[in-house]
Amino acid sequence: MIAAWLVLIALAGICPARAASGDAAWQTQPYQLGQGLYFPQQRLRIGGYANLHYYDVRDHRTTLAVNDLSLFLTKDIGTRWKLFTEVEASNVLAANGGQSTRRDADIDVERLYVDYLTHQGITLRFGKFLTPVGQWNLIHADPLVWTVSRPLVTTAAFSEHATGAMMLGTVTFLHHDLDYWLFADDSKSLEPARNRDLAYDAFGADSSLRNNFQHAVGGRVLYHMLDDRLSVGASYLDYAIRQPNQRYRLVGLDFSWSGEHFNLSGEGIHRTSAGADVPAEYGGFLQTEIPLAQRLYLVGRYEHYRSSIPPQSTTVRIVALNFHLQPGIVLKLERRDGANNTRLSPSGWLAAVAVLF
Repeated sequence: MIAAWLVLIALAGICPARAASGDAAWQTQPYQLGQGLYFPQQRLRIGGYANLHYYDVRDHRTTLAVNDLSLFLTKDIGTRWKLFTEVEASNVLAANGGQSTRRDADIDVERLYVDYLTHQGITLRFGKFLTPVGQWNLIHADPLVWTVSRPLVTTAAFSEHATGAMMLGTVTFLHHDLDYWLFADDSKSLEPARNRDLAYDAFGADSSLRNNFQHAVGGRVLYHMLDDRLSVGASYLDYAIRQPNQRYRLVGLDFSWSGEHFNLSGEGIHRTSAGADVPAEYGGFLQTEIPLAQRLYLVGRYEHYRSSIPPQSTTVRIVALNFHLQPGIVLKLERRDGANNTRLSPSGWLAAVAVLF
């Protein structure tokens, strides 16, 4: 993967040179960090992201790790078809206690789907895609989110990915835009590799539980108001996961508001199980971002989550700094604390350098 990224960076300089010698078919547009390499003649865009994380959390060794190297490929096929894939190498390299290791490294196909734009402006999607629950899961890439750690409510109760078919688009409702997503998943049959979707993916968290779908149906709507400064969303899922093998129903609400002096967002979910022995699972978070200076933000988040496995209530408090060094490069520093959180989101310091190519 590292070699592949070096090749991509080199392409920015090589391809124009090739075009000058007559191979205009592979000439690129001027490259800007964060925008990817675009080949107009091929209608192909190559991009991705990478992150370097630092963790110093309770009861674990201090760790410096390259957590993700992700490669995006987007290819327009005609006027109505589009192919997209995201291949990610995770846990690429970690150094702790004076030792380096790659034994936990793996490569996942995070997303692989084809879109078809119908005459009515409706997009039909087939393949593996991000589950449309809440706002965070749909923009999960590290350079695009505010904090190093991910809120519990966005991973604990459902699979981050689905494999099947989706219909999505935007309609006008009461003079405002309403985005919608409707999908059906059959991961049990369509995704034999069974990539890991951890219930709790914070560093140092319990990594024994998986949320991979067996089957799922659901959807999401997002309503935009006040010149898009306020958006309110709702989600619904009916699904079965592999561990524990149960049928669940989940409802979720989320919002995002952009003000002059601060931003505010939040998500909440409530999950019930068909099995009488599995109690309801619910929780949510509230987050604010306050600009301190040009490209520098203070971020605060409060989370509360009641998990069914393990059966406990967890509170997490986060204070963080987010600095956009330049478009495509984000620096983050975070202090995480809480109550009864050692197993799911342990207290400590976290930092990251995230780059969007």
